[in-house]
Amino acid sequence: RTAADLPPPPPLYHSARRDLCSTRGEIRDPAKASERTHACEAYVPLIDSLCSKKDNLQISNRSGELKFKWSSPLEGGDVMHKLKGLDRALEQERGMAWMLLAARVRDEAALTVDQCPRAQVGPERHECDHGGDRLVVVGGSVLETPVGDKSKPATDSGTTPRSPGPVLGECAPGVATTLRRAAGVYKHAATRVLPGLSPDPERPNELLPSMADAMRAVCLAEAQAATARRAEERGTGGDLVAKLHLGAHDLYKEADAVLNENIRDFNRISRKLQAYILLGASVHRARAYRCAAEEAFVSGDIGEAIACCDAANKHLARGRDAAGEADRWKTAALEESEALMNLRKKYVTENEVVYFEKVPERPAKKLPDGKVIVSEIEHVPVSIDVLSLE
Repeated sequence: RTAADLPPPPPLYHSARRDLCSTRGEIRDPAKASERTHACEAYVPLIDSLCSKKDNLQISNRSGELKFKWSSPLEGGDVMHKLKGLDRALEQERGMAWMLLAARVRDEAALTVDQCPRAQVGPERHECDHGGDRLVVVGGSVLETPVGDKSKPATDSGTTPRSPGPVLGECAPGVATTLRRAAGVYKHAATRVLPGLSPDPERPNELLPSMADAMRAVCLAEAQAATARRAEERGTGGDLVAKLHLGAHDLYKEADAVLNENIRDFNRISRKLQAYILLGASVHRARAYRCAAEEAFVSGDIGEAIACCDAANKHLARGRDAAGEADRWKTAALEESEALMNLRKKYVTENEVVYFEKVPERPAKKLPDGKVIVSEIEHVPVSIDVLSLE
């Protein structure tokens, strides 16, 4: 058959892409998060089918209907990428659509966290345990969330800790599951969609398998963080919580390693993304030391408890510059440092009045190995035959 005999792309394709474009931009309304995801879920199978059937379709860009422009948040800056060369542009459009789907699933989790009440800030966040004077040391999620209403404090309901960050409560399992779903979409993009793209020196970072793999690890780190947070809220033992935090730290370090090992893939990398990964790794290792400090204090080893606080502060310091990339990160980092200093001050006072122990330069006990308990939820693509659509 000649090109004139072949059918054009179905109108539904153009309609789906218009719907996709209509949902772009920053979102603050959690009610619209699923709508944005659904628009992407409707478009991805169509562009998948269009790419697989392009030899059987009359595709021409003379009318200007197929114009693909994308920004690259994972690259940073305000550069708009125009996808060139129709066949290659269609494949790149497919890759960008898959990466956008993963990002929008992740957004759903971030917006859920943003709606959670904030824990109280200040020395009064340390609550008594069974009438005693034991500190409940808990950290909040390191999920980057959009700016929302932070004015509503968390209510003190039994074991709900008063500590920095959002109180996830019963939302925690759903948040972790959503992030595992996002990790699964990133993994699908990294292994099934992006590797077959034609080389292009000007491609955005979203079209690189290594970037998709790094974002997979980031989503898993965030899911692990949500799990650790919920364990803390339930009063789980400090040793297990420390292992969960170290698991989140290990996943952030995995993401960092992927970027560093594939640094030649990228023309540039978002400074904010790099800072976020560093901040996540630093905070979760610091929280593991805080858990160790709490355990040492309960066992009466006050010198070790103070040394663990000092070690935690060193790790927080490593992420301090990274926190400056966003005002809300800076606020969260200050809250974390304040909580740690309040904890250390209490231990020092106890030592000066009761224990009189020498404080070692570094903790005598090593932290336990991290325990990663999250994994990707495999994404099963939806298949649509574009030629059968009206």
